Amino acid sequence: MFLKAICVNGASALWINERLEDCSRKLIKESGLNAGLAFPTGCSLNNCAAHYTPNAGDPTVLQYDDVCKIDFGTHINGRIIDCAFTVTFNPKYDCLLEAVRDATNTGIKCAGIDVRLCDVGESIQEVMESYEVEIDGKTYQVKPIRNLNGHSIGPYRIHAGKTVPIVKGGEATRVCEGEVYAIETFGSTGKGVVHDDMDCSHYMKNFDVGHVPIRNLYTLNATIS
Repeated sequence: MFLKAICVNGASALWINERLEDCSRKLIKESGLNAGLAFPTGCSLNNCAAHYTPNAGDPTVLQYDDVCKIDFGTHINGRIIDCAFTVTFNPKYDCLLEAVRDATNTGIKCAGIDVRLCDVGESIQEVMESYEVEIDGKTYQVKPIRNLNGHSIGPYRIHAGKTVPIVKGGEATRVCEGEVYAIETFGSTGKGVVHDDMDCSHYMKNFDVGHVPIRNLYTLNATIS
């Protein structure tokens, strides 16, 4: 109910993010590295598919015809919950949302111990591409965005190493007992592929890079603080 109250036509993306993150901090009882936000809240509009967080001063305002993707997460002791949903105001997008919702639920039902992740992706693609939507008098087949994926989640790691594709043909890696996954589906009326663009607002530690000690690190940190 809180999210529905703040994700309204005419609200600024920055205001929505600030309200959502403030509420998350309060509910999770934020406590340093022990509990708090898991990653920057995403508020991606229209042809911007994901991973956009408005920086300070961003003038973006939600409009009636926008398709807004909200992506946020919290954690306790590094155990992360990754949540995302789409907000629209114009009912012409209802069928598009239904296609992606159906594909998501299918992927969740397909997932399980010893299941191949490529099979999850194939089931998601099959369901999503079974939908056609009519928008402004033009008919589109719904396509999964093939270079966006779900992922495994580990302690303090939002991307823990395994990828959940949303199209067929991925790796035959299997789900193991005890693993946690974010099943993420992205449907589009476009070409079904994304590329990097716009301002950077997300940063993530690369766990595969060796440690390089920096002699003046503590001095630099003190200066920044």
